[in-house]
Amino acid sequence: MSTQDTSPYSYTPSVSPYQDVVNAQQKAVQQNNLLLVVLGAQWCHDSTGLAERFATKEMDLILSAHYEVVFVDVGTLKDRRNITERFNYPIYYATPTVMIVEPNSSALLNRATMDIWGHADSIPLSEYMHYFSRFPAMTQAEKVPLINWAATNEEIAYNKEQAARLQSAYDKLGPLLAQDLAGNSPEGLNALWKETKGFRTELQKTLVKRAELTLDAENADDVKTAPLLRHYNPFSWEHN
Repeated sequence: MSTQDTSPYSYTPSVSPYQDVVNAQQKAVQQNNLLLVVLGAQWCHDSTGLAERFATKEMDLILSAHYEVVFVDVGTLKDRRNITERFNYPIYYATPTVMIVEPNSSALLNRATMDIWGHADSIPLSEYMHYFSRFPAMTQAEKVPLINWAATNEEIAYNKEQAARLQSAYDKLGPLLAQDLAGNSPEGLNALWKETKGFRTELQKTLVKRAELTLDAENADDVKTAPLLRHYNPFSWEHN
């Protein structure tokens, strides 16, 4: 049996990905560990790069001691909003998406730094070790602002609307990606991929920055203006 087959750090299709996450969260509560949810895919270079770092001796020791880890396969950009929304996050904006969760409250602890993992394969192992060691060491006082964090009603409505648009783009991309993975590169894939990537990158950047400023507000000496909730032009297919 291959290493990939036996590794807990692999994106394996499941008939019940949402229930897999629910089960992992329940186990994290029982074991007094953090929940670590990773959404990614075997075709994604950064997703597999993260899995390879997780499988190192150094990272496996950290993860085994402090986390209940569940990998969620997004396949060819399948809809996994029921999983991200469980932790008050609209959608996966990149692969991999890495969610560190306080399991009793379902609070997302790494909300303000999630965007870095879209480049997971370029991050050195030492930074992985520092990052994933930091959250288990947080005090309850440090967790409280994250547990109490909430988006405004305006942000919630905006994020939901834009997540639906992004998923519609994924739904367009998915069949083309499947053809490409099968060795038949379809016309229009690259243009659609570039269009979608630009949209999702800007969305996540705004979401992360607004969360960061909100979480820093109590300690800030000056008032910082959060990025506006930008309204984007229609996708190319939305004109049709």
